[in-house]
Amino acid sequence: MKILSAIDGSDAAFNAFSSACKIAQKTYSYITVFYVNKGEEYTTEETGWISIREKISNELESKGQEVIQKAYDIAKAHDVSMEGILSYGVPATEILKYVKAHGIIKLIAMGHSSKGKSAQEFVESTTKSVVVQSRTPVFVTSSSVDIRRILIAVDNSEVSKKAVAFGGRFAKSLEAEIGIVSFIPDTEAIISEYKLIAEVPNIERHIDSSEKALKEIMEQAVSTAKDVLNSLDVKASSIIKRGRSDEIILEAKNYDLLIAGVKSKPGRLTNKLLDSHDINAIFVQ
Repeated sequence: MKILSAIDGSDAAFNAFSSACKIAQKTYSYITVFYVNKGEEYTTEETGWISIREKISNELESKGQEVIQKAYDIAKAHDVSMEGILSYGVPATEILKYVKAHGIIKLIAMGHSSKGKSAQEFVESTTKSVVVQSRTPVFVTSSSVDIRRILIAVDNSEVSKKAVAFGGRFAKSLEAEIGIVSFIPDTEAIISEYKLIAEVPNIERHIDSSEKALKEIMEQAVSTAKDVLNSLDVKASSIIKRGRSDEIILEAKNYDLLIAGVKSKPGRLTNKLLDSHDINAIFVQ
């Protein structure tokens, strides 16, 4: 397996790279460190300065060399082989373009996007853009983590089956423990709808019927996940049934990693996971 680790020089990105090194150690993988010089994004029209684009580009070029050298030192400490690549342009676009051109890459590792008013919009959106558009699983973390316990979030969708299949193989390669948590993606919306129509006659009967249907869907999601894992000769050590994304995030804090399927239009769970910088997650399309 080959891992691409996107690094922008932030602590979160270096921690993600360190986590990728730990994965590479156990899976005998090779790592490509990818730094994007985004100086081209600073145009004269945006800044009002004629020479600012060249100045920033040169500073980022120098920073890129420093970042890659620091990555080499970290990789050496982990006894992992790596190469460093310096690219130019919009970070998300360049990352996705490189991964598409190199099919051997099986995992992208990234830090959570920067927070704060000083962060540029295109910087903030980089991680989310890659997660939503990538056909390669994306590992997002702000921690240097050794993965020993994995939780897989499942619903009754096709992308969920892909997430389980990836999670089963990934856990097997790391000799990690697996847990399953089932959920209904739109549970919050359903609950809100109930509240809005609470005055409707016989609403309790409607709610009871709907909750029974939701429970059956969650049971089916677990059953399907177990079948996929059984085909890989992997057993889930625990099965948890939850409905809401907040509950899943709370449960995920008991594990080193959460794996979840993501669609082209991210749902509540995906968005909340990307905002929760204390959760380590792999997103699978």
